[in-house]
Amino acid sequence: MIIQFPDYVQAFMEDLQTAGRSKLTLKQYDSDLKKFFKWLHLHKKSIEFETFKALRAEDIRSYFQYLHELKLSQATIRRLASVLSRLMKFHQCIAAEEIHKLSDTAPLRALTDNDFIKKEEYQKLLQVIKTKDSEYQKKSARNYLLERNIAIVSIIRTYGLTPTEIYTLTMEKVNFAQNEFMLQTDAHQRTFQLNEKISKYLRSYFFSIPSLFRPKYHTKDPLFVAFNNISLSFQYDYDRQQPKGLSVRAIQEMIKDEVRKANLRKISAVTLRNTAILEALQSGNADDQLMERFALTSEAALRRYKQYAEKAPKE
Repeated sequence: MIIQFPDYVQAFMEDLQTAGRSKLTLKQYDSDLKKFFKWLHLHKKSIEFETFKALRAEDIRSYFQYLHELKLSQATIRRLASVLSRLMKFHQCIAAEEIHKLSDTAPLRALTDNDFIKKEEYQKLLQVIKTKDSEYQKKSARNYLLERNIAIVSIIRTYGLTPTEIYTLTMEKVNFAQNEFMLQTDAHQRTFQLNEKISKYLRSYFFSIPSLFRPKYHTKDPLFVAFNNISLSFQYDYDRQQPKGLSVRAIQEMIKDEVRKANLRKISAVTLRNTAILEALQSGNADDQLMERFALTSEAALRRYKQYAEKAPKE
Protein backbone atom coordinates (compact mmCIF):
# COMPACT_ATOMS: atom_id res chain seq x y z
CA MET A 1 0.00 0.00 0.00
CA ILE A 2 1.41 3.40 -1.04
CA ILE A 3 0.76 6.05 1.59
CA GLN A 4 0.45 9.69 0.50
CA PHE A 5 0.71 12.03 3.46
CA PRO A 6 -2.24 14.40 3.93
CA ASP A 7 -1.64 18.15 4.18
CA TYR A 8 -1.46 18.20 7.98
CA VAL A 9 1.47 15.75 7.93
CA GLN A 10 3.19 17.68 5.16
CA ALA A 11 2.91 20.80 7.34
CA PHE A 12 4.62 18.95 10.19
CA MET A 13 7.43 17.70 7.91
CA GLU A 14 7.95 21.20 6.50
CA ASP A 15 8.21 22.55 10.06
CA LEU A 16 10.92 19.96 10.82
CA GLN A 17 12.81 20.97 7.68
CA THR A 18 12.56 24.67 8.60
CA ALA A 19 13.89 23.82 12.07
CA GLY A 20 17.03 22.43 10.41
CA ARG A 21 16.50 18.69 10.74
CA SER A 22 18.91 16.70 8.58
CA LYS A 23 17.84 14.83 5.44
CA LEU A 24 18.56 11.58 7.26
CA THR A 25 16.22 12.57 10.13
CA LEU A 26 13.48 13.63 7.73
CA LYS A 27 13.80 10.34 5.86
CA GLN A 28 13.46 8.41 9.13
CA TYR A 29 10.38 10.45 10.14
CA ASP A 30 8.85 9.79 6.72
CA SER A 31 9.38 6.04 7.08
CA ASP A 32 8.13 5.91 10.69
CA LEU A 33 4.99 7.93 10.03
CA LYS A 34 4.08 5.79 7.02
CA LYS A 35 3.84 2.81 9.37
CA PHE A 36 1.36 4.71 11.50
CA PHE A 37 -0.76 5.93 8.59
CA LYS A 38 -0.85 2.47 7.07
CA TRP A 39 -2.33 1.24 10.36
CA LEU A 40 -4.71 4.21 10.54
CA HIS A 41 -6.00 3.56 7.02
CA LEU A 42 -6.50 -0.15 7.75
CA HIS A 43 -8.24 0.30 11.10
CA LYS A 44 -10.11 3.58 10.71
CA LYS A 45 -10.62 3.55 6.91
CA SER A 46 -9.58 7.21 6.87
CA ILE A 47 -6.48 9.35 7.40
CA GLU A 48 -8.32 12.68 7.33
CA PHE A 49 -7.44 15.24 10.00
CA GLU A 50 -10.73 14.77 11.84
CA THR A 51 -10.02 11.04 12.21
CA PHE A 52 -6.46 11.70 13.37
CA LYS A 53 -7.49 14.43 15.84
CA ALA A 54 -10.18 12.22 17.36
CA LEU A 55 -7.78 9.40 18.32
CA ARG A 56 -7.79 8.50 22.02
CA ALA A 57 -5.68 6.32 24.31
CA GLU A 58 -7.44 3.09 23.37
CA ASP A 59 -6.70 3.76 19.67
CA ILE A 60 -3.02 4.40 20.33
CA ARG A 61 -2.83 1.27 22.48
CA SER A 62 -4.26 -0.69 19.57
CA TYR A 63 -1.58 0.76 17.27
CA PHE A 64 1.25 -0.35 19.57
CA GLN A 65 -0.29 -3.78 19.89
CA TYR A 66 -0.23 -3.95 16.09
CA LEU A 67 3.48 -3.05 16.13
CA HIS A 68 4.22 -5.78 18.68
CA GLU A 69 2.45 -8.28 16.47
CA LEU A 70 4.83 -7.30 13.66
CA LYS A 71 7.65 -8.51 15.96
CA LEU A 72 9.36 -5.11 15.99
CA SER A 73 11.92 -4.58 18.72
CA GLN A 74 10.93 -2.47 21.72
CA ALA A 75 13.65 0.04 20.79
CA THR A 76 12.06 0.48 17.35
CA ILE A 77 8.60 0.85 18.89
CA ARG A 78 9.91 3.54 21.21
CA ARG A 79 11.33 5.44 18.26
CA LEU A 80 8.00 5.18 16.42
CA ALA A 81 6.26 6.40 19.58
CA SER A 82 8.58 9.39 19.80
CA VAL A 83 7.90 10.41 16.19
CA LEU A 84 4.13 9.99 16.56
CA SER A 85 4.19 11.95 19.82
CA ARG A 86 5.86 14.90 18.08
CA LEU A 87 3.31 14.88 15.27
CA MET A 88 0.43 14.80 17.78
CA LYS A 89 1.95 17.56 19.90
CA PHE A 90 2.38 19.66 16.76
CA HIS A 91 -1.38 19.40 16.19
CA GLN A 92 -2.22 19.58 19.93
CA CYS A 93 -3.88 16.16 20.07
CA ILE A 94 -5.23 14.95 23.41
CA ALA A 95 -3.50 11.55 23.22
CA ALA A 96 0.00 13.03 22.65
CA GLU A 97 1.04 13.02 26.30
CA GLU A 98 0.10 9.36 26.80
CA ILE A 99 1.98 7.87 23.88
CA HIS A 100 5.23 6.91 25.61
CA LYS A 101 3.34 5.32 28.51
CA LEU A 102 1.18 3.35 26.09
CA SER A 103 4.21 2.16 24.12
CA ASP A 104 5.56 0.42 27.23
CA THR A 105 3.13 -2.49 26.94
CA ALA A 106 6.17 -4.76 26.47
CA PRO A 107 8.98 -3.51 28.73
CA LEU A 108 12.54 -3.31 27.52
CA ARG A 109 14.71 -6.34 28.26
CA ALA A 110 16.80 -6.02 31.40
CA LEU A 111 20.47 -5.30 30.71
CA THR A 112 23.08 -7.94 31.54
CA ASP A 113 26.88 -8.04 31.72
CA ASN A 114 26.97 -9.01 28.04
CA ASP A 115 25.48 -5.63 27.09
CA PHE A 116 28.67 -3.86 28.19
CA ILE A 117 32.30 -4.06 27.17
CA LYS A 118 34.81 -4.87 29.91
CA LYS A 119 37.91 -2.75 30.36
CA GLU A 120 40.25 -5.55 29.25
CA GLU A 121 38.10 -6.28 26.19
CA TYR A 122 38.17 -2.63 25.17
CA GLN A 123 41.95 -2.39 25.61
CA LYS A 124 42.43 -5.50 23.47
CA LEU A 125 40.12 -4.10 20.80
CA LEU A 126 42.03 -0.81 20.67
CA GLN A 127 45.34 -2.64 20.45
CA VAL A 128 44.14 -4.73 17.52
CA ILE A 129 42.74 -1.69 15.70
CA LYS A 130 46.13 0.03 16.02
CA THR A 131 47.96 -2.95 14.55
CA LYS A 132 48.56 -3.01 10.79
CA ASP A 133 47.93 -6.11 8.73
CA SER A 134 51.01 -8.22 8.06
CA GLU A 135 53.47 -7.55 5.24
CA TYR A 136 51.82 -9.89 2.75
CA GLN A 137 48.56 -8.00 3.35
CA LYS A 138 50.10 -4.56 2.86
CA LYS A 139 47.60 -3.81 0.09
CA SER A 140 44.84 -4.17 2.68
CA ALA A 141 42.48 -1.18 2.75
CA ARG A 142 42.43 -1.44 6.54
CA ASN A 143 46.05 -0.29 6.77
CA TYR A 144 45.00 3.10 5.36
CA LEU A 145 42.24 3.52 7.92
CA LEU A 146 43.67 2.66 11.34
CA GLU A 147 43.39 6.20 12.73
CA ARG A 148 39.90 6.59 11.33
CA ASN A 149 38.73 3.30 12.81
CA ILE A 150 40.19 3.91 16.25
CA ALA A 151 38.74 7.45 16.29
CA ILE A 152 35.24 6.14 15.53
CA VAL A 153 35.39 3.34 18.11
CA SER A 154 36.82 5.72 20.73
CA ILE A 155 34.13 8.35 20.09
CA ILE A 156 31.33 5.78 20.48
CA ARG A 157 32.83 4.33 23.67
CA THR A 158 33.74 7.71 25.19
CA TYR A 159 30.71 9.83 24.25
CA GLY A 160 28.04 7.18 23.64
CA LEU A 161 27.26 8.27 20.09
CA THR A 162 25.34 6.01 17.73
CA PRO A 163 26.60 5.10 14.23
CA THR A 164 23.85 7.35 12.85
CA GLU A 165 25.16 10.29 14.86
CA ILE A 166 28.70 9.53 13.65
CA TYR A 167 27.34 9.57 10.09
CA THR A 168 25.75 13.01 10.60
CA LEU A 169 29.00 14.66 11.77
CA THR A 170 29.94 17.33 9.26
CA MET A 171 32.84 19.75 9.18
CA GLU A 172 30.65 22.66 10.28
CA LYS A 173 30.05 20.74 13.53
CA VAL A 174 33.73 19.96 14.18
CA ASN A 175 36.19 22.48 15.57
CA PHE A 176 39.75 21.18 15.55
CA ALA A 177 41.07 24.44 17.03
CA GLN A 178 38.82 24.09 20.10
CA ASN A 179 39.00 20.28 20.12
CA GLU A 180 35.23 19.92 20.16
CA PHE A 181 32.30 18.77 18.06
CA MET A 182 28.57 19.43 18.20
CA LEU A 183 25.38 17.48 17.51
CA GLN A 184 21.88 18.90 17.10
CA THR A 185 19.07 16.79 18.60
CA ASP A 186 15.57 18.23 18.46
CA ALA A 187 15.78 21.53 20.39
CA HIS A 188 19.10 20.70 22.03
CA GLN A 189 22.61 21.27 20.79
CA ARG A 190 25.07 18.92 22.43
CA THR A 191 28.73 19.92 22.61
CA PHE A 192 31.46 17.34 23.24
CA GLN A 193 35.06 18.09 24.20
CA LEU A 194 37.56 15.86 22.40
CA ASN A 195 40.21 14.34 24.62
CA GLU A 196 43.85 14.50 23.53
CA LYS A 197 44.04 10.94 22.17
CA ILE A 198 40.87 11.09 20.08
CA SER A 199 41.83 14.53 18.77
CA LYS A 200 45.21 13.12 17.69
CA TYR A 201 43.57 10.16 15.89
CA LEU A 202 41.08 12.45 14.13
CA ARG A 203 43.76 14.86 12.93
CA SER A 204 45.96 12.03 11.70
CA TYR A 205 43.04 10.50 9.81
CA PHE A 206 41.92 13.87 8.44
CA PHE A 207 45.33 14.80 6.99
CA SER A 208 45.79 11.32 5.54
CA ILE A 209 43.06 12.18 3.02
CA PRO A 210 44.49 13.69 -0.20
CA SER A 211 43.73 17.43 -0.27
CA LEU A 212 41.51 17.07 -3.35
CA PHE A 213 39.14 14.72 -1.47
CA ARG A 214 39.61 16.11 2.02
CA PRO A 215 36.51 17.55 3.73
CA LYS A 216 36.59 21.36 3.86
CA TYR A 217 36.39 23.32 7.08
CA HIS A 218 33.09 25.05 7.98
CA THR A 219 31.06 23.15 5.36
CA LYS A 220 28.50 20.36 5.24
CA ASP A 221 31.20 17.95 4.04
CA PRO A 222 31.10 14.71 6.07
CA LEU A 223 33.85 14.27 8.64
CA PHE A 224 34.19 10.56 7.90
CA VAL A 225 34.73 9.80 4.22
CA ALA A 226 33.92 6.54 2.43
CA PHE A 227 36.87 4.46 1.19
CA ASN A 228 37.10 2.27 -1.91
CA ASN A 229 38.72 -1.01 -0.88
CA ILE A 230 39.58 -1.90 -4.48
CA SER A 231 41.25 1.31 -5.65
CA LEU A 232 42.49 2.05 -2.10
CA SER A 233 41.28 5.63 -2.32
CA PHE A 234 38.85 7.93 -0.55
CA GLN A 235 35.62 8.47 -2.47
CA TYR A 236 34.20 11.69 -3.85
CA ASP A 237 30.57 12.47 -4.78
CA TYR A 238 30.89 14.48 -7.97
CA ASP A 239 27.14 15.14 -8.14
CA ARG A 240 27.21 16.87 -4.77
CA GLN A 241 30.74 18.22 -5.21
CA GLN A 242 31.87 16.92 -1.83
CA PRO A 243 33.52 13.83 -0.32
CA LYS A 244 31.22 10.82 -0.04
CA GLY A 245 30.19 10.13 3.54
CA LEU A 246 30.94 6.87 5.32
CA SER A 247 27.61 5.04 5.69
CA VAL A 248 26.02 3.86 8.94
CA ARG A 249 26.27 0.26 7.74
CA ALA A 250 29.98 0.67 6.94
CA ILE A 251 30.59 1.95 10.48
CA GLN A 252 28.75 -1.04 11.98
CA GLU A 253 30.57 -3.52 9.75
CA MET A 254 33.96 -1.98 10.55
CA ILE A 255 33.36 -2.51 14.27
CA LYS A 256 32.25 -6.12 13.67
CA ASP A 257 35.37 -6.78 11.59
CA GLU A 258 37.71 -5.36 14.24
CA VAL A 259 35.96 -7.30 17.02
CA ARG A 260 36.32 -10.48 14.98
CA LYS A 261 39.99 -9.71 14.36
CA ALA A 262 40.49 -9.27 18.12
CA ASN A 263 38.85 -12.69 18.67
CA LEU A 264 36.34 -11.19 21.11
CA ARG A 265 32.75 -12.18 21.83
CA LYS A 266 29.95 -10.40 19.96
CA ILE A 267 30.48 -6.69 20.63
CA SER A 268 28.78 -3.93 18.65
CA ALA A 269 28.40 -0.16 18.60
CA VAL A 270 25.45 -0.63 20.98
CA THR A 271 27.72 -2.40 23.48
CA LEU A 272 30.18 0.51 23.37
CA ARG A 273 27.40 3.09 23.74
CA ASN A 274 25.81 1.18 26.63
CA THR A 275 29.12 1.28 28.48
CA ALA A 276 29.45 5.04 28.00
CA ILE A 277 25.92 5.59 29.38
CA LEU A 278 26.55 3.33 32.38
CA GLU A 279 29.84 5.07 33.13
CA ALA A 280 28.18 8.51 33.04
CA LEU A 281 25.39 7.26 35.32
CA GLN A 282 27.86 5.80 37.82
CA SER A 283 29.75 9.11 37.80
CA GLY A 284 26.74 10.79 39.38
CA ASN A 285 25.18 12.69 36.48
CA ALA A 286 21.56 13.76 37.01
CA ASP A 287 18.78 12.04 35.04
CA ASP A 288 17.98 15.09 32.89
CA GLN A 289 21.66 15.50 32.02
CA LEU A 290 21.90 11.85 30.98
CA MET A 291 18.70 12.04 28.92
CA GLU A 292 20.00 15.08 27.03
CA ARG A 293 23.62 13.95 26.68
CA PHE A 294 22.72 10.57 25.18
CA ALA A 295 19.50 11.69 23.43
CA LEU A 296 17.44 9.07 25.30
CA THR A 297 13.78 9.27 24.27
CA SER A 298 12.15 8.08 27.49
CA GLU A 299 12.79 7.64 31.20
CA ALA A 300 12.13 3.92 30.75
CA ALA A 301 15.23 3.68 28.55
CA LEU A 302 17.34 5.25 31.30
CA ARG A 303 15.71 3.10 33.98
CA ARG A 304 17.32 -0.05 32.54
CA TYR A 305 20.78 1.37 33.14
CA LYS A 306 19.87 2.45 36.67
CA GLN A 307 18.54 -1.01 37.49
CA TYR A 308 21.73 -2.62 36.18
CA ALA A 309 23.93 -0.08 37.99
CA GLU A 310 22.33 -1.00 41.34
CA LYS A 311 23.93 -4.44 41.19
CA ALA A 312 26.95 -3.80 38.97
CA PRO A 313 30.31 -2.90 40.50
CA LYS A 314 32.23 0.03 39.09
CA GLU A 315 35.22 -0.95 36.97
